[in-house]
Order: sequence, then C-alpha cells, then structure tokens
Amino acid sequence: MYKKITAALLSVPIAAFAASAADAAEPQNLYNEPMTIKLVPSSNFDVEIHGSYQLVNQATGETVEMDNDMQFRHGEDNVTVKVSDDDSVMHTSPEGFILQEDGVSDSNYVEISSVKRAGASFQTTAYQGSFVVDPEAERSPEDAADKEQNRSDSSNPDTVGRLQLFNVLDMEDYLKGVVPSEVSASWPMAVLKAQAVAARNYAKVQMSSNEFLYDTTTHQVYKGLSGDASRTNQAIRATEGVFLEHNGTLINAYFHASSGGHTDDSENVWANEVPYIRGVDDPYDTHSSNPYTEWTKEISQNAVSEAVFPESGWVLSDLEITAESEAGRVQQMRAVGVNEQTGETQEKMLPQGSDSADSIRWDLGATLRSTKFDLSKDTNSVTVKTADGSEQSYDSAAGMDIRQSDGSDQTVAYDTVAVQTGSGVEYLQAAASSYTFTGSGYGHGLGMSQWGAYNMAQQGMSYRDILTHYYTDVNIVQR
Repeated sequence: MYKKITAALLSVPIAAFAASAADAAEPQNLYNEPMTIKLVPSSNFDVEIHGSYQLVNQATGETVEMDNDMQFRHGEDNVTVKVSDDDSVMHTSPEGFILQEDGVSDSNYVEISSVKRAGASFQTTAYQGSFVVDPEAERSPEDAADKEQNRSDSSNPDTVGRLQLFNVLDMEDYLKGVVPSEVSASWPMAVLKAQAVAARNYAKVQMSSNEFLYDTTTHQVYKGLSGDASRTNQAIRATEGVFLEHNGTLINAYFHASSGGHTDDSENVWANEVPYIRGVDDPYDTHSSNPYTEWTKEISQNAVSEAVFPESGWVLSDLEITAESEAGRVQQMRAVGVNEQTGETQEKMLPQGSDSADSIRWDLGATLRSTKFDLSKDTNSVTVKTADGSEQSYDSAAGMDIRQSDGSDQTVAYDTVAVQTGSGVEYLQAAASSYTFTGSGYGHGLGMSQWGAYNMAQQGMSYRDILTHYYTDVNIVQR
C-alpha cells in the first residue's frame, strides 16, 4: 500500500514537468491571441530579464538554470548561451532555446542589448512576452504565405550571420508597440482608436496566413515595450476586441500616411480587387498640418538610367507617364533607352513583369513618396529639320539620326550633341539632365489615411466615422 501511494505521488511532478516542457515548446499557447514577430539582433546579444522567466533547451525540452543576465552567441548550426557570470557555464543547442514567461504578467519583460529596432538601427530595446532563439539556418517556414518570409533566406542580409530571434506575445501587448510607431501618441484620441482597430485587424489577418510578421513596414512598424505610450495604450484598451468586418469576414485594414486628397481602388495599386478597399474622395487629407500635401523630388538622368537600363552601354533617352488611375495615381510609365555604341533603341514599360503599379515608387533610382505625381523634364526643346524640309520640335534628340557633313547618318546616343553653327561648334543638350516629380500623398494610398484621420478627429468626428469613411461597406463589431 505504501509503495502504491509513493508511486502515485511521484507521478505528479513527472506529469508537471512534461506539461511544462510541452508548453515551452509552443510559447504561443500562453497567449489568448498570440503574435510572432521576427526581430533582427546583432550576431551576439545580451539579454537582461525583468520578472519571471524560464529558459528551455529546444533540443532536449529541459529547463536551464540561469541568472537575470545572459549572452546569446551566434552559430550557423547551433545557439550558445552563457547563463551566468561564470564563463565556464555555457549551454549549446542545435535547435536553439526558448525564453518563456513563467506565468504571463505585465511585469515581465526583457531588454535585448542590440536589436535592429523596426529595421532602423541597432539599439537596446525592451519587449514583453516570450522569445524563440533559433540557429541561423533552422526551421525555414516552407508554408509561409510570403515566400520572402524565410528564416534562412540568403538573399536577405538580415538572416545571414546572426541568430534568428522571434518575439511571441499577446495581440494587445503587440499593439502597444505598433500604434505609437504608426501615429503620434499626441494626436487626438479618435485617431489613436481608429489606428488601434486598423492595426488589430491587419495583425489578425496577417497572422492567419503567415508563421510570423516582420517588425517593419513590410507588415507594421513594431518597437516593442520601448515604443509604447500611455495615450495609445489607453486607445488600445478602449477598443479591445473591436474589429472591422465586410460581409462577416475580417478585413485587411490597409493604411498609409497620406492619400494626397483621394484614396484608390486596390487593383490600381496592387493586383487584386478588394471590395472594401475602394477609392474615396478625401478632402480631410489636404491641410496645412500635413507635410505630404505637396512634395517635389528631382532625380538625375543618370540615376534613372542606371535603375531602368542597368545593362552596359544603354542610357535613358526619354521617360513619360502613359496611364493614370481616376484618383491620379500613375499606373504605367514608358522609358526609352539608346545604345551608346550602336544607336539602337528599346522601350521598357514600368512596372515590369508582374510588379504592381506601386512598385514605380522604387523603380526610378530614388524612392518617391507616392505614385500620385506629375513629371517634368529639365531639357531644352530640340528643333529638327526633316527630310521634306519641315521643322519639328522634340524634348529629346537622343536616339535620332543626324546627317553628317559627309552625308552619312549618326545616331545621337549621348547627353549632348555637337552642332556646327555659323559661329562655330555648339554643344546642345540632347536629352533631359534630370526629371522632376511633383506629387502629393505618402504611401500606397489604400484604406485609411493617417493624416486624413487626424483632420477628421480635429473636426470632432469619432473613430467610427473615420473607419467607415476610409473602408467601404464595413461593420464595426465586438468579437
């Protein structure tokens, strides 16, 4: 009888350890609405623990004794962690470690010595939640919806030569690091609430199809506990559980900084037609406080040429807008290149291939704030006498054939052309030396304009007014 009782008692801690190890293998199980965010640490980084945590070896499931200060060291095929001041106390795992909250609490957080915060610069940053530390090339997520979300993607320098670090935490705590990173915490409360709902929707939809999210504008800017603010935390609490639906389904609540006076239909910017992302007139966006109401960007001919015609021997001779959406966003551009050796010309249409119209912002040798722009060229008009004796004016002579004194023709393939005049040789500009883009707005122009929302709130409108203005045929629901 005594032996049976002893066996039963001994089974309790064994079962408890097994449950703990299972939970540690899946820290997502700790949270009601778990989010997994990919962070970019330096090759080696220190961790300072605040609150109650446990460290688990993913290879063995065993808990590792540790101090509140640790050092993680990079390994392509393993992770090494120094867990105390004693240099001899090191643990190495081929599958990495999990640093997990030992009971979820607002008082638990971790400071990491060197993280590329929101893709900007390496800083000491504090985060709530739990952490997964993998080797450099461990666990590539083959089922990730976005093929670029590959933990061992050698084409992405942020995944090479460093450990793979993931922050796992509850949705509402994640939003604390997102909302004040997207809008100023000093803005009217209605804007902060609208941003909280949009960010919550976006995060929920994205996590349903991705193994993890990035902490940059690839998804949403996230700066962890180091980025939170009391007023945005208040807006998040006030809208907890509030979502946007279209026909009973959560919407992908896209947002951007400034619409330039009109948002656009989704298919005019990206590929797919989305019924709740319809272009709306946005007079709220254009106001004196908005720094993006008007902007100008000048790009040199050389920069555009290198971006559009990177092939050796080809230079840009002309660039023009060929299609715009009803909202005024550029849909297509035509670029003409000329070969400096042969005089042969070729055309390229932007965007190229399967790229979206929004990619034009990055296709021209510098980043444009939006595709809502007009184009002007820094060039002199060239007057050409044609074969029938008539004269015509062109913006560019590049690519044209010019009759030489010996009767032969030579193709203009340079920025300047030598012309014999009565007073001698003059060098005339044959093509634009630069292109000036004059535009409005900032971002893709889909869904909610943050600067427009700011003005709506200033005029006394509620966060519900803001959301129903920017998203078409949606319901605001408590879930």
